[in-house]
Amino acid sequence: MIRPIEGTDRPALRALQGCLTYADPALVDAAIGGPFLGRIASDRGRVVGYAIALPGSTVTLSELAVVPEARRNGHGRRLLDSIVSAAAADRVVVTTPVENEAARRFYRRLGFEAFEVRPGFYADGTDALRLRRRE
Repeated sequence: MIRPIEGTDRPALRALQGCLTYADPALVDAAIGGPFLGRIASDRGRVVGYAIALPGSTVTLSELAVVPEARRNGHGRRLLDSIVSAAAADRVVVTTPVENEAARRFYRRLGFEAFEVRPGFYADGTDALRLRRRE
């Protein structure tokens, strides 16, 4: 099940941010209070993933996480589709560490194409890859 993020989801989201190498705790608050969009994926009453994005004609997907044991079950795709639908966007852009091959494969399967490398994007100096998809 996919649904909007609510204030009561804060603890579960903070725990899920541990699945990401580069998580921003402030994004959880921005998804709850705006202006960011947030969606939760749950399975049998348990939160298994979330997506947070800045809406606009181009949606910027800021974070997408699914717990390892729930991956490859369509949660990530459904989260992304829900965000894009809610934003009524023309394009989606996502940033991921260049070396995160699993994320790169996931986004490629969803029709994303790389268009930019941002050297030293992350606080530890890691390069970022930006990908986009037209809707």
